Amino acid sequence: MTFDEIVTEVCTRVNDPDKDTYGGRAETLFIQAVCELAIDSPLEEIQELIIDGIPLIDVDDEGTSMTAVEFLNYEASFSIPYGTLKVLDLFIDPADLVVSDLILKEIDHDEVKRMKLEPAFKPAGNECFWYRIGNEIRLLLSEDWTGGLIINFTFQIINSPDKDNWTGDMTTGHGYSKGFVFKCIENAVGKLRAELV
Repeated sequence: MTFDEIVTEVCTRVNDPDKDTYGGRAETLFIQAVCELAIDSPLEEIQELIIDGIPLIDVDDEGTSMTAVEFLNYEASFSIPYGTLKVLDLFIDPADLVVSDLILKEIDHDEVKRMKLEPAFKPAGNECFWYRIGNEIRLLLSEDWTGGLIINFTFQIINSPDKDNWTGDMTTGHGYSKGFVFKCIENAVGKLRAELV
């Protein structure tokens, strides 16, 4: 099913099969549905949106994007691509992992606030906490850490879809499952019908 066929399907379900009235709105609502549903969908349903790495700072021998993050006062931060829907995970470069016993743990912003009030909640030993604020990842390294303060990371994210890349079939050409595409169609149709009432 191509993007044009999907838009036609959404419009057909609201009695506009020629896309004369609701074509543009159907496109927008389908893209919005992809963004909303991608965050909670199984990863195998949204292969096109999963991206490893961030803007390249360093590249290893296999061509994997790596980011050398330098910690100052046991804190570091870096930007992630604009349009990132969700950060799936943060990995230590395998070469650094061999010589490092650093343990990464994702935390939420409430835990960061709690750390400021109660130092016992700060990372200890070989822990490194990370969290997302907007389009930035922030890292907090334990003050007990005795390893290097420049560490290579790889990040895996779910990126916003780009409809200009949606040429050809969405399932066979772009890695979206049929179930996911139809969930997005149902979502878009529901929102369009609600707007028409």
